Amino acid sequence: MTIYEHIEKIRNDKLISQNFINSVKYEKSPNIDVIDNNIKTRTEIVELLLADFSNKDIDLIRFLFDEEFKCAQETRRQYNLYQLSFYLYNLGNLQDIYRIYAAKYKIMDMDIATMMDRSMLYMNHKIDSVIEFVENDFKTKDGVKAKYPEILDELYDLKQEPDYENEEAYNLFIRGYFYGHKNISP
Repeated sequence: MTIYEHIEKIRNDKLISQNFINSVKYEKSPNIDVIDNNIKTRTEIVELLLADFSNKDIDLIRFLFDEEFKCAQETRRQYNLYQLSFYLYNLGNLQDIYRIYAAKYKIMDMDIATMMDRSMLYMNHKIDSVIEFVENDFKTKDGVKAKYPEILDELYDLKQEPDYENEEAYNLFIRGYFYGHKNISP
């Protein structure tokens, strides 16, 4: 089965098979030049998704993100984390704010932290709705505040001192980064 066929099967079945998981999960390699035995397969999937991804791919994107996050935490190398963060940002599911935040602030690697845009915390929404979502989670979900104690500070800072004129300006930038500025319109 080709990678594209696997993607279509996951979209249709809404289930990621154990065989597929084993072929793409982060797997540390004893070979220092390889780092991760499954990075090539994950990268191929991430690249294929760029042309066509939607919320029907959300479980796959989250799984791939989590595996890339593990790789980045252990190896201090990121291959697809930024692109997968873009997918999550673009899809705008507010519960993924914690993944984006963790990629920016919890890996503790300067190169990764610098590369990740804090503006992805907009989650393709107005900043006030993101803040409201996180504040509500802090009140209603056990452990969220303890696990992400500084996230609201970062969101308030982004609101007070944005890196872009507004959320739409960042959206235009990031879409241009991945699709080419000639291929997008304001």
